[in-house]
Amino acid sequence: MTIRLRTAFFIALGIALVWFLYIERAILAPFILAAIFAYLFNPVVNFFSNKIKLPRTVSIIIIYVLIIAVVIAGGITLTKRIVDESSELTQYATQLNHEAKRQINVLPDWIRPTVNEALYSFESYKVFSPPTIFSFFPKAFSRILSFIIFLFSAFYFLKEGRAMRDKFLNFIPNEYKFDVEILLRKINVTLGSYLRGQVFLVLLVSAALFIALSILGVKFSLILALFSGLAEIVPIIGPIVAASVAALVAFVGGSSNFGLGSFQMAIAVIIAYTVVRQLQDYVVNPYFMGKITKLHPLVILFAVVAGEHTAGILGLILAVPIAGILKILLEFSLDKVNGIKKEE
Repeated sequence: MTIRLRTAFFIALGIALVWFLYIERAILAPFILAAIFAYLFNPVVNFFSNKIKLPRTVSIIIIYVLIIAVVIAGGITLTKRIVDESSELTQYATQLNHEAKRQINVLPDWIRPTVNEALYSFESYKVFSPPTIFSFFPKAFSRILSFIIFLFSAFYFLKEGRAMRDKFLNFIPNEYKFDVEILLRKINVTLGSYLRGQVFLVLLVSAALFIALSILGVKFSLILALFSGLAEIVPIIGPIVAASVAALVAFVGGSSNFGLGSFQMAIAVIIAYTVVRQLQDYVVNPYFMGKITKLHPLVILFAVVAGEHTAGILGLILAVPIAGILKILLEFSLDKVNGIKKEE
C-alpha cells in the first residue's frame, strides 16, 4: 500500500468513526462521563500505585470507596436542606415573580425594560423549578443501567488507560507514530488540566458564594450557591445566569441580616458575585488553571452554543475542551504544512 493510499485510508476511517459516533451519540453519555472521571482521578490512582506501591486495581477500589463515603456523608449533611430549600423555592417562585413585577416600579426608568424582559425569560423557562436547577446533572446518572456502564467504563479507563493508548499507537504507521504520540500528550495535558481545574472551580465558587449569601442573609443560599458553582461549567453564559437568578431572589426576598432594601440587596449580591469572579480571574485561573485552552471569548461562546445545540447539557460541558482539542489539531497541522513549505 502506497503512502498516499494509506493516508487516504486512515482519513476515511477517521471520518467513518466520527460519523458513527455522531449517529450513536445518544448512548455515549456514560462512556464520556467515565472518561472524564478517569481524567480527574488518574493522578490519584498513579499516586497510590507509584508512591504507595499498591496494585492499580486496589487503588481504584479505594477511590471508589472514598467517593461513596464522601457522597453519603455529604448527602446526610446537605440533602435535607437542599430538599427543603427546593420545595420552598418551588412554592416561592410564583410569589417571587409577582412581587418582582411590583418592585420594578422602584427601579430607574432606563433599567425597567431590561428587568421586565429578564423576568419574562425566567418565567418562560421556569428557572426556579428543581428539574431546571439540577439539569446540569447528566441523565446517565438517573438510570441504573447507565450508571453501571459508567462505573465499569471508569474502572477500565483508570486501570488500562495507558495500555489502551499504546494499543492505539500500534495501529498508527511508523512515520506518523511520533507525531500522533505528541498530539495525544498535548490533548491529555489540556483535557486533564481543564477538567480538574473546572472541578476545583465549581467547589470554590459554591463554597465562596454560600458564605457570602449566608452572611447577607439571602434566602435559599445553599441551593443558589450550588447552582452558581455548577453554572461555572458553562463559560460566559453560566455565571451571568447564576448572578441574575441570585440577584432576582435577593431583590424580591430582601435581607434578614442587615435590613437592606430590595434594590440595595440585589446590588450587594451582584457585588458579591463580582468579587468572586475577580478572585477567579486574578488568583484561581492564573495559578491553578492557567490559560489552558487559550481560546478567544467569542470562540468559547460559539463553542458553548454549538455544543448545546448538538448534544444538549453534555455538549455544554464538553464544548470548551473539544474546541481546545480542535485548536491543538489545527495548530499542529499548520506547523506541519509550514514546515513542508520551508523545506520545499
